Amino acid sequence: MTKPSLRPETLAEILPIMAEAMATQQPLAIVGANTKSAIGYAVADATLVQLDRWTGVLDYQPEELVLTARAGTPMAEINDLLETNHQMLAFEPPDPRPLFGGDHQGTLGGVLASNASGPRRLTAGAARDFLLGFEAASGRGERFRAGGKVVKNVTGYDLSKLMVGSFGTLALMDEVTLKTLPRPETAISLTFPAADFSAAQNMISAIFATPYEASAAAILPSDMAAKAGLSGDMQVVIRLEGFAVSVADRAEHLLKAFDQGEKRDETESRRLWQDIRDTHLLADEDADIWKISCAPSSGAEVIASLMAEMTAADKSCPYYADWAGGLIWMAAPQYTSAGGNFGDMMREVVAQHGGGFAMRVRTADTNQGLNPHVVPPFQPLDAGRLALHQRIKAAFDPIGILNPGRMHQGI
Repeated sequence: MTKPSLRPETLAEILPIMAEAMATQQPLAIVGANTKSAIGYAVADATLVQLDRWTGVLDYQPEELVLTARAGTPMAEINDLLETNHQMLAFEPPDPRPLFGGDHQGTLGGVLASNASGPRRLTAGAARDFLLGFEAASGRGERFRAGGKVVKNVTGYDLSKLMVGSFGTLALMDEVTLKTLPRPETAISLTFPAADFSAAQNMISAIFATPYEASAAAILPSDMAAKAGLSGDMQVVIRLEGFAVSVADRAEHLLKAFDQGEKRDETESRRLWQDIRDTHLLADEDADIWKISCAPSSGAEVIASLMAEMTAADKSCPYYADWAGGLIWMAAPQYTSAGGNFGDMMREVVAQHGGGFAMRVRTADTNQGLNPHVVPPFQPLDAGRLALHQRIKAAFDPIGILNPGRMHQGI
């Protein structure tokens, strides 16, 4: 049960709320626009603290490629401001609406809390790589700063890497500073047919070995290709970005080097990569939606093993891959042919083929988020990592008031 919500407007206003929570050992469920509440466990018996009033761009210097804003600032506002100045967040944060519904694109803090990164992560890096500094309040009720407001900043520990992806379990970030980049003058895509997943990965490897600088690469099986408006068999999708003259030249060379390729113009390319980035291709599936991260070289083996299990169960398991095959999005039934949990089997397969992680980002069963006996949404931690996570949690939030159990039970 969640208690009535609180809506502080400043970092100073959250400190007495934290002090009371520590004194009474009352958990706080921290949310922004609440667009990603389906990810992870619900925080039980908690006071809801909404940070949707922590809004506003505080400083933006396009010439310095630096933007500072409060964590509750809507992503729509951030994107519009950057677009006006022909800039972007290079890690290409996904829009949560296709997958989770609603009409809100989420907040800057939510993007950072979940380390939400899109197709360009393959070549540009993840959200955590673009956070330069922040001001926050820890679970001790103490304000602190980390990093700075310049790109060349090397002072202190790199707490930015620690906070991004922690889902509000360590501290509440307020003022955050990010590195921005110029938006490419143009972006187009090339699509190539492939016989199977392994052949698709081999083609991507060959393309990235050329000097023609692709910025993103995805693999769409025939059913997903059809949903994306592409015809034919499995499709390899390659994005080229930059100055128009350069993009046209690179596209011409790649089309000559690889057979049966087709060029997709800027409008079609933008729509195609939005579908891939936002998991729109799987959004209408009545199944659990999983995010599997593995080495791109292991992607074909992981897919083959999972498809064999689904064939044995006579069940559908639509999927596609981003990040050159290193990120697999999959819609899967809850149970395997043997009656076991699909998530457990999936994680065993990933472990057998080089390691990685599998995270359930959306469930078809609304009870799974509250049931501790159902497969955990986040990749379970081995003993060593569990101990490390517990020590970090204790250092920042010793009483355990900030989103306790959101990612892993007992943390």
